[in-house]
Amino acid sequence: MKSPCLKLASFRRVILVILLSMAWSALVHGQVSALKDAVQGKDSSPSSEAEKPEALKKRIEQWLNSARETLAVLDAPNAASLLPEGISQADLDQRRRNLEGMILVTTRWLKSIDTPKKATPTQAEAPAWTGFKETPPYSILMLDELLNVRDGIKTNLTSNQSSLANYEHLLQSLIGETKSAEDEVSAKFVEAQKADEAASAATKWRLEAAREKSRLLAARSGAFENNCQNLKDRIAVTNGELALIDKKIAVAKSNVRFTEEDLTKLQKISTERKQAISQEAEVIAKRVKAAKLARNQAQTALDALVASAPAGKDPEGLDLARFRVEVTQGRLDSLQFISEWLDGLPSLENLGVEAYQIRRTILTTTGFQERAVALDSLRDILERIQAWENVINTEVASSEADLSQLESRVASVPEDDPRHGMISEQRATKSEKLILIQRVSQSVTTLRKLVKRWITEHSPKTENSETFPRVKLLASNGWMALKGLWGFELMSFKESIVVDGQTITGNIPFTLGSLLRALLFFVICYWIASRIAGRIQRSLVSRGHIAEAQAKTLRNWAMIVVSVFLVIGTLSFLKIPLTVFAFFGGALAIGLGFGMQTLIKNFISGIIVLAERKVRVGDVLDVDGIIGSVTEINTRSSIIRGADDVETMIPNSLFLENRVTNWTLSSSRMRRNLRVGVAYGTQPQQVIEVLTESAARHGLIRKSPEPFAVLDDFGDSSLIFTLYFWLNIGEGTNPSVVASDLRIMIVKRFAELEIGFSFPQRDMHLSTTEPLQVEWTGKSDEPTLP
Repeated sequence: MKSPCLKLASFRRVILVILLSMAWSALVHGQVSALKDAVQGKDSSPSSEAEKPEALKKRIEQWLNSARETLAVLDAPNAASLLPEGISQADLDQRRRNLEGMILVTTRWLKSIDTPKKATPTQAEAPAWTGFKETPPYSILMLDELLNVRDGIKTNLTSNQSSLANYEHLLQSLIGETKSAEDEVSAKFVEAQKADEAASAATKWRLEAAREKSRLLAARSGAFENNCQNLKDRIAVTNGELALIDKKIAVAKSNVRFTEEDLTKLQKISTERKQAISQEAEVIAKRVKAAKLARNQAQTALDALVASAPAGKDPEGLDLARFRVEVTQGRLDSLQFISEWLDGLPSLENLGVEAYQIRRTILTTTGFQERAVALDSLRDILERIQAWENVINTEVASSEADLSQLESRVASVPEDDPRHGMISEQRATKSEKLILIQRVSQSVTTLRKLVKRWITEHSPKTENSETFPRVKLLASNGWMALKGLWGFELMSFKESIVVDGQTITGNIPFTLGSLLRALLFFVICYWIASRIAGRIQRSLVSRGHIAEAQAKTLRNWAMIVVSVFLVIGTLSFLKIPLTVFAFFGGALAIGLGFGMQTLIKNFISGIIVLAERKVRVGDVLDVDGIIGSVTEINTRSSIIRGADDVETMIPNSLFLENRVTNWTLSSSRMRRNLRVGVAYGTQPQQVIEVLTESAARHGLIRKSPEPFAVLDDFGDSSLIFTLYFWLNIGEGTNPSVVASDLRIMIVKRFAELEIGFSFPQRDMHLSTTEPLQVEWTGKSDEPTLP
């Protein structure tokens, strides 16, 4: 029994540990909170310098230096041997990864802090902007350029907003992880205080590792908050730019003209582009000739190498020569592709000029018919541009796939390998091809957006001030007619209520609207239940709890039960009494009494089959002479797919009334046999060994039970042997194919061992004691034997 002094000392020690752990938790929590407030620009203490950017940067640098020093110690050659007892290699590797992550995060964070932020004067530029330097009317080309700039700004704004949302979502997760890491540090601190001298080194090591992990998460949170703030600044700048460009577009649209001078300027720009494309095509044509020459030289070298080799022997360097031919051919194909596309680019330039000409026609023509024709022409051009875009997208995907394949290939070849340089050259050619396609794709996409915007701007409005009142009147009349149809009374029923002991009876109409609402409510609820059931089915199948076919069957039965409850719930929710459907009672009773007898019998049989589980989806059955696997067990019937892939619907009652053979009830194992006849004189034991060996070598035949062969009978012309083997049915195994494989293997082994198959033999005995008699029939010139 402990003395009171010892009890008091123990109690004091516990109180001291608790106070120290609380102090450490508050300290760590204060560090993370101060870091968070510093990133957000908050001042937790008016006199504290820790929240200033200089102090924050100093703290990050201290974390970075501490992480580097600790990592250098842990990366020492003898670091693993100096680990305290109880610290594993996995703990050491995890601590190294945390330190490496700390170095990476803090380095990026410091770089982000040191990067000067873009000023945001554009928010004040929009109201301060007074107009263009050019005098109105403004060129329509300037308006198009402004619209294109606005599209780019909007795209950039959307991208920044999406990135900000992602960072904020990740930041919330990191804050939770940081809080958990703080709690873990507190727990490790308490554990270190309580640890005895033998385990002190290991607990201190874990405490330091926990501190580094907490610091890493805090640094990540701070870096993420800094990124969020930078994105908010960019969004503010982008909004200012968008406000300014919108104001410029509004001014330009108020007084814009499409003159002949603008069209001439466009044609000049297009001509200059086509000249540049022509010059580029000439350079590519020279490279194509050089590529053809290199390909021919590589092919000649390969042919010479093959010709100089001895017969039946591959010469040294054959693979490298073939690879050189492949590389040169690939380079030639890429350059020819680039040349063909460069030859087709002038037609795209002409298409753009043609679109501008049609647009000018739309703007300068006052006739409705001429504008409609021009607008149709513009739509035709849009279809042609979209065809270009479809082809380009396909080529981009193909080129990216080829380049990705080359990247993987060059990564697997060492630099000292002669093929490395050739693969790099081939990769450069593919990259050049992809760059051209992407350049054309950008031009086509810009032109498509322009033409589509023009079509939207110049399409006639559907609303007409003269016809609008008439349309409004027709809509009003139609609405009234629809309301009358909705309230059309199909029937009425009596409903009684009791108020203060008095029964009140009244007629409640049942309208077409009530019926449609009931149907709509049922369909929506059924659709929701079906989606939920489908999700549950996929979840059960993906986790392996149940097979796909069985899950489908259970889902069908569950939806039937849900439908019944939905019907009752729909009527109850809409306050429709079941007496509304009383007029169906007579017909329903007759149908149940006569026409639905078989249906109910099969329905009940299906429930019993599902409850007993003697027949399951996937089982192989022999029912009424039909052999196949069960694919579905439905309410009335089940579906069996035979070996010929023909599906047969079997009423569920047959499973209970007829004899049913379930080949896979308790096991999917099935025994098969194969009979072989060999000639007399063959060693029986040798034949048995060949048969069992062939069965053992077949991959689909079970090893347990082992196949065996017996001498089954002495035939008239042969020795009859029977091979017995077992298969697993229902796993894609076809017994007929397996038997065919065995026969082929047996024939081959018999031929190797010179074992002959038997043939039918008959002995004929002729009696020579009496002469052979010939009978004359008189119907032919030749006599016949009797």
